[in-house]
Amino acid sequence: MATSSHAGAPVDAGFTADRKKEIVGLFLGVAFLLYTLFSTPPEGISVPAWKTIGVTLMMATWWMLEAIPIAVTALVPLVLFPWLGVVPAKVVAPNYAQDLIWLFVGGFALAYAMETWNLHRRISLLVLKICGTNPKMLILGFMISTGFLSAWMSNTACAALMMPIGMAIVKMVQEGEGRSEMEKRAALNFGICVMLGIAFSASMGGMATLIGTPPNAVMAGQVEKMTGTAVPFASFMLVGGPIGIALLAIGWWLLPVMFPMKALDLSHAGEIVDEELEKLGPMSKGETITTILFVCTALAWILRPQLVSLLPSVSVGGKMVPLKSFITDSTIGMTALLLCFLIPVDFKKGRMVLDSSLFAKGIPWDAILLFGGGFALGGALSKSGVTNYVADQMKSMAGMSTIVIMAVLALVAMLLTQMTSNTAVAATFVPLAISIAQGLGVSPLTMAIPVALGASLAFSLPVATPPNAIVFGSGLIRVPDMFKSGMTLNLIGIVISIAVMYVMMPIAFGVKV
Repeated sequence: MATSSHAGAPVDAGFTADRKKEIVGLFLGVAFLLYTLFSTPPEGISVPAWKTIGVTLMMATWWMLEAIPIAVTALVPLVLFPWLGVVPAKVVAPNYAQDLIWLFVGGFALAYAMETWNLHRRISLLVLKICGTNPKMLILGFMISTGFLSAWMSNTACAALMMPIGMAIVKMVQEGEGRSEMEKRAALNFGICVMLGIAFSASMGGMATLIGTPPNAVMAGQVEKMTGTAVPFASFMLVGGPIGIALLAIGWWLLPVMFPMKALDLSHAGEIVDEELEKLGPMSKGETITTILFVCTALAWILRPQLVSLLPSVSVGGKMVPLKSFITDSTIGMTALLLCFLIPVDFKKGRMVLDSSLFAKGIPWDAILLFGGGFALGGALSKSGVTNYVADQMKSMAGMSTIVIMAVLALVAMLLTQMTSNTAVAATFVPLAISIAQGLGVSPLTMAIPVALGASLAFSLPVATPPNAIVFGSGLIRVPDMFKSGMTLNLIGIVISIAVMYVMMPIAFGVKV
């Protein structure tokens, strides 16, 4: 029998802090838009550009304060730009199916294949076994395995994978009996180091590749959209790879310094790793095929310029055009996805490497929509004349050092990403960074890449990025622990990012910083 919902039912005492933030963000964003719609544009800004600025401010506010789901905010350009007469719908819509988006979908397919066949777990355990049972080497093992996987798959998935293994080892260490207070403190610090190492390396590894973290993909897409120049996968790795590796090394050194564990003896910790490997047994056929496909795809992404140069030209409109004009990193990613559905693991049963569950569970469509919304916003900023206006205003900064401007952009992105989505930060600020670069007469990459990298430096708070929230849920770390180590790494990360760009940009992109 149903009970009445209004008689004697508890009444909500009031709005929660999160709901208040959402309401404030919702009305503040609308206020920004209404102001630009009903006010006269400043001198030098056209009416369409002023409307575009209003939409940009509204979307940025909604993204930052999460007034509505960020993927829904990403759909705003599809509605407002045509209604406001800024950009026609037929121009806005293709942004949600950009070439680079399908590169990211291909990466998700490979990641889901690894998860489907438990290959990611085997890789992680093997790295831990190689690193041994020395406390610092175990932490290194967690960080290397998490960082490597994160370069190719979701950082959230990497953290979710590694945390149970880390928890098992930490639990065994902390349950030891007959220890002194110093040893108990060292055991607690070991747990902190393991959990923070997993969270931080999940973000650090993603900085190495274009598919490793959404801000990198957003950056590459915006650069291509606004300048017509693609960001080669291998070239970006020459910049992002050293940054990720350097941060992993510094993080591995820094964590034990902040949380000492010299008194700890882990001579028996290897038993857990051995037990987990034994449970996995020998590699299955699905694991083997996925390994081969993963390695071939990674090599194809890295060596694409060399590989496509070996292919013949094709006739297009009576002209011979090299195939490298048609084959992109997205082509390779989607080829890998297609092969996952064509290569059988069990031919008689019709079991392929992947099945249709990929599209329900393996691809975060909300992230795909967010990429499209960012691309649409960047295109409108360019077409409406906002970027030209910003570029003109930035001419006054011509006397400033490029390095200083890069560092400021990275710092702003880093600070914002501690409280909101790193993808939203990149989607909002990469187009503006490109405009600044155009105003200064330098390569857009010199300003866009620092924003993407800064947006990935989300180490300080549990809300900064999902891996932080995952390990915080373990109960082994406190917010002050994460903040003091994370903010230190954030600031170090900005210095490293700018230094590596200064050295590697001429080599990777032929661009002088």
